[in-house]
Amino acid sequence: MNRPALRAATSLFLLFGILSSAAWSHYLWVGLDPKSGEHGTVNVYYEGGPGPGDGQYLDRFIKSGKTWIRTLDADSPAGLKMKETKSPGKRWLSAPLTSGGPRSIESYGKFGVYRYGKTDVLLHYYAKHFDVSSLDELMKLGRAEQLHLDIVPQLVDDGAGFQVLWKGKPVADRPVAVRGPGGFNAKLTTDEKGHVHFEPKGKGRYTLRTSVEQNETGTDDGEEFQLIRHHGTALINLPIQKK
Repeated sequence: MNRPALRAATSLFLLFGILSSAAWSHYLWVGLDPKSGEHGTVNVYYEGGPGPGDGQYLDRFIKSGKTWIRTLDADSPAGLKMKETKSPGKRWLSAPLTSGGPRSIESYGKFGVYRYGKTDVLLHYYAKHFDVSSLDELMKLGRAEQLHLDIVPQLVDDGAGFQVLWKGKPVADRPVAVRGPGGFNAKLTTDEKGHVHFEPKGKGRYTLRTSVEQNETGTDDGEEFQLIRHHGTALINLPIQKK
């Protein structure tokens, strides 16, 4: 292969790697703007992190997504009507919130089938955002029954504890990636009861991310898949007052 052809092939390879990596690193996130509207505004992103991006794949979630709010005085989650929101070069979903805090806001969306290498994977996403001011409020709002994959806060003697549940049952040996202020970055693995524990290193927003896989084949909207992958995220401000 001559040098120009080699250079072109290398560029295509790098471009493919960048695009594949970008698609791989997208997750569903629930954000909250407390100063927008009477009770704040919920924002749902499908990006590498919990903020607005180009919204390249957003149409998948406009079609299949659902978002709810849970409060302490409600018997069941209340659905929120999300709408597409734009700013120059960015797209996301948003809706005015119907109740003030304490609250938990959750979202689900099915992406559909995406090819990773030679494997066609059916992707599902779950996200939640805790807006609480005390540990008691957090514990009461911890479990989101409507989410198959759920990251649930747990009482621990010190630091922060969470449990990963799949359809209400603990999931062992699952990766949990945690990021926080000041460059905090932890890669954890759930124990036999689905628990992880870490010590927050600063005050501010922490994100948690995990996944569960099912070795199942089938079709979705006419597309075949060889694996099902579920991704879950949670946002929370730490530390939280115990009283």
